[in-house]
Amino acid sequence: MEASIEHIRVPANGIDFHVAVAGDKDGPPVLCLHGFPEGWMSWRPVMERLGEARIYAPDLRGYGETARPRSGYDVHTLIDDVKSLIQQLGLHRPVLVSHDWGGAIGWIFSHRYSELISKLVVINCTHPKTLVRAVFHLEDWQTFRIPWVPFFEIPWLPENFIASSLGRSLLKLSFTIRQGRKGAMNLALVDELVSRFQKADDARWPIAYYRQMVKTQLLPARRARLEAIYRKPITVPTTMVWGMKDSALSAKVAIKSALDAGCEVDWRPLPGVDHFVSLEAPDLLALEIRRVLGLS
Repeated sequence: MEASIEHIRVPANGIDFHVAVAGDKDGPPVLCLHGFPEGWMSWRPVMERLGEARIYAPDLRGYGETARPRSGYDVHTLIDDVKSLIQQLGLHRPVLVSHDWGGAIGWIFSHRYSELISKLVVINCTHPKTLVRAVFHLEDWQTFRIPWVPFFEIPWLPENFIASSLGRSLLKLSFTIRQGRKGAMNLALVDELVSRFQKADDARWPIAYYRQMVKTQLLPARRARLEAIYRKPITVPTTMVWGMKDSALSAKVAIKSALDAGCEVDWRPLPGVDHFVSLEAPDLLALEIRRVLGLS
C-alpha cells in the first residue's frame, strides 16, 4: 500500500517549506496540516489510502526539513504561511485537512481566508476560542487535561529535556499511551516522528507555537486582532472528525466548536480511537476524508 511520494521545496511567506506530495495529479487537491509533535509523515498512512486525491503535506514552520526562523510562530503568521503555500503550490480551493496544532491553524485560517479553500476538516482539535474558554472556566476538567502547556512556558528547559534520551522516551510514551485500542498505533511511524527531536532546536520552534499562543491571549492588542478574525464566520462546509477516547481534549467541549466557528459543523465521532487518528485509525480517517471529497 506504499504511496509514491515526491518531496519538493516551496518558498512561501518568506521562508522555505518542505512539502510531501502524493496521489493522482488530476485528483481533488488536499492540503494537510500536522500537529505537535509530528510532521508531514503523519499523513503518510492517509496518502497510502487516498491515491485518488492529490495530497500536499508540509512540514510546518520550524518543523523537520522546513526552515526554522527565530520568529513567526504566532497564529497570524502561521495562517499566512498556509495562505502563501496555497498560492505558491497553485492550488485552487483545496480541501484543508488539519489535526491538533494544525487544526488550530485550520480553524483560524478558515475564519480569515474561507475563500481560499473549498472545505475544512478538523481532526481532534477544539476551536481555539472554545478551548481557551473551557480552560478558563474548568469545563469538563479541560484545564487539567493539557499539563504540558504551562510546562512549555518555562524557558530553555522543555526543549532541552525533549531532546534528551529520557525526553524522547517520554515523547514516545505520549504517543503509545494514547491509543484507543491496544496495538493499534503505528509504532514504526511513532519512532520516525520521535527521532526528529535530536537537538534542543528541533523542539524549540514547535514549542514556540504554544508560547506565542499564550502571549496572544495575554497581550491585549494581539488578542483583539485574533478576536476580530473570529468575528468573521467560517463560510465553507466544515467537518470535525473526533477520536472519542482522546483524554487531552474533551469531546464535550469540542462539540461546542460550531458556536465559535459561526457555521454548522458535521460532527463525525470515531468510537474507540484516541488523539492521533492518522497513526491509529488511518482506514477510518481515509474513509471520512473520502466522504468529504465525494469519492465514496
